[in-house]
Amino acid sequence: MRILLLLIALSLTSANSAAVELFGVPLVTANKASLGLAARAAGASLQDTALPEVFEIFDSAGVLAESQRLYLGFDAQDNSFAFAEYHIQPLSHRRMLKKLTRKYGQPTVVPGKFISDQHYSWNKDGIEISYQRTWGCRCSELRYASAAKLQTIQQQHAQVQRQREDEDLAGQSKNY
Repeated sequence: MRILLLLIALSLTSANSAAVELFGVPLVTANKASLGLAARAAGASLQDTALPEVFEIFDSAGVLAESQRLYLGFDAQDNSFAFAEYHIQPLSHRRMLKKLTRKYGQPTVVPGKFISDQHYSWNKDGIEISYQRTWGCRCSELRYASAAKLQTIQQQHAQVQRQREDEDLAGQSKNY
C-alpha cells in the first residue's frame, strides 16, 4: 500500500515539474538550431530574418490553428533561447486561455484598466509564460520567456539597430 501511494505521489510530482516545451524541445535548454528546426518540422514556415542575429519570424497557422505569427528570439552570443511569442487571432482569445489554463493550471491575473486588458501569467521551470490581448496588433500575445535572456536580447536588439542606423547614416550623409 505504501509503495502504491509513493508511486502515485512520484507520478504527480513529475507531471507537475515537467519542463516547458515547444515542439518537443525543453525551453530551458533550447537553442536557435534545435528550436528553429523543430518549429519547421512541426509545420511553421520561416517568413523573415530581418534581424537574424536576434530573432526569426514564422507563419505559425500550420502549427497552432489560432495563431498568425510566431517570433523566436535568441541570445546572439550563444544562440540560447530568449523568447517565443505567438500572435493569436482576436476571436480565439477565450479558447486559447482555456487551453493554457488546462495545460499550466490557474494563472496569476493582473487586472488592467478594462476587463479585456487582463494579463495572465504562469511561471514554470524558470520560464515565464504570459498571455494578454494587445490592441496594437489586434491580437492576443502568448509569450514564453527566459527573463534573464529577454533582457539580454533587448540590449542586443538595440545595439544591432544602432549599428544599422549608423551604417545607413554613414552611407548617405553626403546625400542630404
